[in-house]
Amino acid sequence: MTSRRIRSCTRRAAVKARPAYGFSLIEMAVVLFVITLLIGSLLVPLSTQVEQRQISETEKALAEIREALLGFAVANGYLPCPDTGTNGLENLNAGTGFCNTITANVACGRLPHATLGVANSDVWGNRFTYCINEQFARRAPAALFSLSTAGTDVNICANQACGTPISTSAVLAVVSHGRNGWGATNLATGAQNPAAPHVDEQENYDNNDRFIVWRTRTTAGATAGEFDDIVVWLPRFTLFNRMVAASKLP
Repeated sequence: MTSRRIRSCTRRAAVKARPAYGFSLIEMAVVLFVITLLIGSLLVPLSTQVEQRQISETEKALAEIREALLGFAVANGYLPCPDTGTNGLENLNAGTGFCNTITANVACGRLPHATLGVANSDVWGNRFTYCINEQFARRAPAALFSLSTAGTDVNICANQACGTPISTSAVLAVVSHGRNGWGATNLATGAQNPAAPHVDEQENYDNNDRFIVWRTRTTAGATAGEFDDIVVWLPRFTLFNRMVAASKLP
């Protein structure tokens, strides 16, 4: 009997001496803080990856649009006029064979995606801007373009001032107005987005001249001003080479 009591007392003492397990409030706070830091460090690269993927998708779409424009020229002998409405169709004056809305012999508006059968907007839901040397979009009763067609080509510039153009012989240019979408036409509403705060992005949608800006991307607050437009253009000699190879010129 005495030995049983001794064993029972020993077991109770062992139970009382067993240490308590679990986290204190301070330890829990430290763990939560560390988890928050880890999640934050993961989210920043993830957002960067998403943005880069959107840029890559838009660059791919613009490359496909460029090829579609070349194919359109080979098939028809001329390039399409811009869409100056909302239906994605080129705006042509059938009586004259000229594009409507011409400034300084350059026609600007939205990409006629329905005419071309290409994407109707970039990944951010905005229409592409499209500018062209209008003489390359003329058709009957006007004369089609040839190797000697002059007109006013689109200038690709490093900034709005365009002191030293990157290219002075672009038959056309197509612009995505990037993630910020400043000045672009929204596909869903058909309305123009708010104006860009910097002149370089303003230049790419003003439709008042033949200048298009293409330069390094910069964020808001940068010395050069915010710029995230993505641009593709078509030099006239690239167009001529494709037309000659397809026996459409001279």
